[in-house]
Amino acid sequence: MPAKLPLRNVWLPRIALGLAAMAATIALGPRNRFGTHKPAPRAAPPEHPGELDDWLATQESAIPGVRPDAAKGIVWATAEKKPTPVSIVYLHGFSATRQEMAPMPDRIADALGANLYYARLSGHGVPRDAMGQVTVQEWLADATEALTIGRILGEKVVVIGCSTGATLATWLGLQEAGKAIAALVFISPNFGPFDSKAEVVNWPWGRQLVRSVQGSYRKKPSATQAERDHWTTCYPTKAIFPMMALVKEVRNADLGQLKMPTLMLYSEGDQIISPKRVRESFARFGSPTKTLESVRYSTSANQHVLAGAIKSPEATEPMAKFITDWLQALPAKSFFSPFNQEPLS
Repeated sequence: MPAKLPLRNVWLPRIALGLAAMAATIALGPRNRFGTHKPAPRAAPPEHPGELDDWLATQESAIPGVRPDAAKGIVWATAEKKPTPVSIVYLHGFSATRQEMAPMPDRIADALGANLYYARLSGHGVPRDAMGQVTVQEWLADATEALTIGRILGEKVVVIGCSTGATLATWLGLQEAGKAIAALVFISPNFGPFDSKAEVVNWPWGRQLVRSVQGSYRKKPSATQAERDHWTTCYPTKAIFPMMALVKEVRNADLGQLKMPTLMLYSEGDQIISPKRVRESFARFGSPTKTLESVRYSTSANQHVLAGAIKSPEATEPMAKFITDWLQALPAKSFFSPFNQEPLS
């Protein structure tokens, strides 16, 4: 009669096989995907500047619940509504609206004599559940549309992005269309969250795990009525999925391809995005002319939205001046420096 094998010799291989199967199930589980780099289909804006206001109003009126002070819009340099040598495009951050840093972009536009376009990212400035229906590709379309409008508004386009708006602007700069960007200006760019646990979203089964822990909605406490008016402070948990997919895709991209002048302003005390990720990403930008500026004068509570009437009004003027001075100091003969040109006729 053959001798019986010890129990451990029988069960250990089975346990190992079970663990291997479990590991494979986890590793091969569903992931949070960026998807295609092709923006969602979008109607092209009219090429004549004078037609843009009506066109934007028509586009926004087709979206249920857009708040008037959050809608896409143009701040014209003159009443004639003509192109200017420089135009500015502003891309706001996740869950925010164009009001997040206002009136700082207006101050910069005034100083440069530039037309200013305020974008509205899909799902923002509308009832909260809309944020849970958005895809990355819709945001790509928003950014692409914004640059197209910026090119209609001015000969050279400066793109200003705050937080996830800066992430989108980085993606835009890496596209063929991005060659039209004269300069990038980022405030608190989102190259990764302050809380690294949020990266779990991009793990296998990450979306399922986040939903099970977070629930169906995420709610952010707001200190003031103004914040509740201009940010979506309660939104579906799944709204963070496209944002985190975008962050990962951009962070892993070849940032050395970005050659346009770039200014990044951030705070070492930022409690929303990772300051370390900002420094690391900045170092990888291929721009021959680039500046990383640590902001120490903002009183913003979480040191993220560093200027603007809502979060840090006293920082608005000094930041606007710093950005304006930086833009005006770009080399006079540089292709990317249109700031000393004569105004268009």
